[in-house]
Amino acid sequence: MSSLEWTQDLLLELIERRLNAPLISKFPLHGPTWDAYFEPPASGSSQEMVFSFCQYRPRDVLTYCSYAIQAAQSKLHERILIEDLLAARRVFSDNRLKDLGDEYADNYPQLQLVISRFYGLGREFTINGLEDFIKKLLVDEEVKRYCKTWIYNFVQPDLFVKLMYDIGFFGIKDDEHLVFRTVGPQSAILPPITAKTVVMVHPTYADSLNLQNITVNSLSENIDLKQAGLIGDLPGSSLDDYQNTLATLREALASLPMGQQHSGEFEDLIGEVLRLCFFRALTNVEPKVRSVDNRVVRDWVAANHAGEGFWELVRHKYGAVQIVWECKNYADLAADDFHQAMYYMTSAGGKFVVVAYRGQEKKKSYYEHVKRIATEHGGFILLVDGRDLDIIVRRTMNGKSIQPHLQELFDRTVREIS
Repeated sequence: MSSLEWTQDLLLELIERRLNAPLISKFPLHGPTWDAYFEPPASGSSQEMVFSFCQYRPRDVLTYCSYAIQAAQSKLHERILIEDLLAARRVFSDNRLKDLGDEYADNYPQLQLVISRFYGLGREFTINGLEDFIKKLLVDEEVKRYCKTWIYNFVQPDLFVKLMYDIGFFGIKDDEHLVFRTVGPQSAILPPITAKTVVMVHPTYADSLNLQNITVNSLSENIDLKQAGLIGDLPGSSLDDYQNTLATLREALASLPMGQQHSGEFEDLIGEVLRLCFFRALTNVEPKVRSVDNRVVRDWVAANHAGEGFWELVRHKYGAVQIVWECKNYADLAADDFHQAMYYMTSAGGKFVVVAYRGQEKKKSYYEHVKRIATEHGGFILLVDGRDLDIIVRRTMNGKSIQPHLQELFDRTVREIS
């Protein structure tokens, strides 16, 4: 099997074919399609603005173009203007930065905490500048507390550079050449690290980290490392407060008695799970949302604005622009619970409902109800039991993405009802 080395021509054709796909009369490839959709800049090339920014990575190019199209549509533009490309750049940068922390969280817990400390610094670093940066990391209380399992293995500048290069955060400048790690068998080998080496933060992270167009050669003692929105947008005044709140939530979920008498408390705890663990994907969370005719009261409803991952999947597949969470403070679900969830499914809000309950297993009979609703109404019920809730909170505490677990629950359910 031979690998495909992506060139700009191949990437251009990939984008053009996708743009042409819904059209009956299609534009010619290799330039005309792109020019029909994208406004040319006063100088340079709109293709270069996209491809060089994404370092010719196919997935990044597709995602970036998707954000640009969304920006143009939101402003009712007939073409993708330069301002749309620039608006998409910040959205793309924010999401890439969050994805980077999630992707490597298993091996490097709270990696995003270290990445956030580059906020407001320069796009490039000399080895001397990195040495000063690492020294500041090692006296940072949050970094010492939450990254202690791995950060001390990378205190040498060459090891730190190798780590950042391997995860795609750093590129290496050598004279006039700039090398970033690419994906696949064609991936560039880490160039030699010397005292004259200059590293550059990947341009896709520059906007989110608010990096200055300078080379950092040293960091004086009076410069404190700041933190980007990657950490700053956490619900809470600090990472310590956030972690403590999560720990309290996990303990409360484990100790709350079951039964109708404590159902209101369980609903409140699920609201906290939504606020603390899902805040980047699910927004505008509201409790006790009534339908317009007052016939239906949903425990929690959250807007689904996710641009990728699991929540984007359910939005496209089930029209789930609103995610309903139904809370059951008992272990065994009954047929009425599934009927109730089915009533929450609408064409306007979507046909996807999450049922959170206190059990520790998913019985075969539960999947039979889910199958019936999927077959007869085209909807889907995701069952989140007590064990799943604990995993969600625990992974959030460890700085790991919870989307893989949700995807696993979804896949397991699909297999059971297929």
